[in-house]
Amino acid sequence: MSNLARRIRESEVENDSLAIFWISQAGFVYKTPSAKVIYIDPYLTDYVHRLLPDEGYGFKRIMGTPIEAEEVEADLVVSTHSHPDHFDADAIAILARDPRVRFAGAPDCRAEYAKLDIPSERYTIFEAGQTLDFGDFTLTGVYADHGELAPDALGVLLTVGNIRAWQVGDTAYRPDKWQDVFALGIDILIPPINGAYGNLDGVDAARLAHDTCAKIAIPCHFWMFVEHNGNPAQFMEACKELAPDVRPLLLSQGELFMYRKLR
Repeated sequence: MSNLARRIRESEVENDSLAIFWISQAGFVYKTPSAKVIYIDPYLTDYVHRLLPDEGYGFKRIMGTPIEAEEVEADLVVSTHSHPDHFDADAIAILARDPRVRFAGAPDCRAEYAKLDIPSERYTIFEAGQTLDFGDFTLTGVYADHGELAPDALGVLLTVGNIRAWQVGDTAYRPDKWQDVFALGIDILIPPINGAYGNLDGVDAARLAHDTCAKIAIPCHFWMFVEHNGNPAQFMEACKELAPDVRPLLLSQGELFMYRKLR
């Protein structure tokens, strides 16, 4: 068992807290005080390269994975859209072997679940504005503008007790579409910063951090593929200027950040 798999299993999360692990690309693991484990957009294999071996560098992963798909112990696996760096079909096929794992995805993921022969009773399709209730946490679909590349793409608002974490997903900067989210009060913002394929870059992500008045902003979606770009230093500098009241936080692969909200 890898160090990360063991750390996720053994981490104890106090009330009014949320454990967050970055697993590279746009993939995160969350653990709740009741020990529920949620994976969002885990990219654990070299699936994109396998699909596109002749495209430039072939979107070969240049960051390793801190946890293998066979080691994953999850209650819920969420896919914000069907692009293969977010819906890793090679990994999800392995995760689906565990009958306890449930799945949730954007509308364009329905066909991908079907290709993997995952029964419909094991997955839930949700849309922007729709909330799924899992008892001690909820997931709400949030508008994302990923253009014609993925018109069904979502962001995800994870609410655990009084903590709100917004994993923005692949999107351009569309603050006019997010006013209702801003009004909720975001504790943890997780934006992409790669600035390619219509996504936020580091400056736009810092603007969004300011808009949300988030406590913490954790950038993602950088350095997995040569073709994706992404500059975390740009994001950190932009936050100093554009979102000075927000704490930008860079996580290394597999690093645990334990967020505790003071009442």
